[in-house]
Amino acid sequence: MTLDELRLHRMVQGILVRNYVNTQKLEVEVIGNSVYIEGELEIFEYHSSQRKKDQVERDLETARALWHIEKQIRMLPEVQHLEFKLRNWEKRGMQWTRRPVV
Repeated sequence: MTLDELRLHRMVQGILVRNYVNTQKLEVEVIGNSVYIEGELEIFEYHSSQRKKDQVERDLETARALWHIEKQIRMLPEVQHLEFKLRNWEKRGMQWTRRPVV
């Protein structure tokens, strides 16, 4: 890993952490100017007021957070390609949706 790739890797990790993503369940790989994020997306809920009882509400909040995370990463000038391979979420057009449990 080059120094530039390491710097980009840390910037992406920082974005994930600032958005309360459990980075232990994700693998972030940087090759050149390409970023690959693979694994299971889980967002921590730190405050009891954040906890949504309804699954639809939780999914909507997670989809918004994922869209925001994607936007922040794509805004980094070094990133030319971003690819997500998430086991529990997928992108259909411009929308993030939860993958059905198999």
